[in-house]
Amino acid sequence: MATKKKVEERDEAAKTAKAKSAEKKVKSAPKKDGFTLFVSANEEVVSFDINVSGTRITPRWDSEHEFLIWRVPSLLADRFAMHEFVVKGRIIRED
Repeated sequence: MATKKKVEERDEAAKTAKAKSAEKKVKSAPKKDGFTLFVSANEEVVSFDINVSGTRITPRWDSEHEFLIWRVPSLLADRFAMHEFVVKGRIIRED
């Protein structure tokens, strides 16, 4: 049986690996003028839209069908960043 310390170490390693993977997806996503990209921090199994100021923003899958990428008009990007999933870290904003 694994000790509590080993389990915590594995969990931390998994979190670090997921964060690095999500950061790579953000950096590899194509940049477009007038838009800001947001990427899911972890692999997702189901696509979901996010409504911002009455506008439905539908994500696209990355090339490996693991992470979701939202292409948000720059005018709505700050408002999108206030969404609970961005605030809590489920979705990452491109810098």
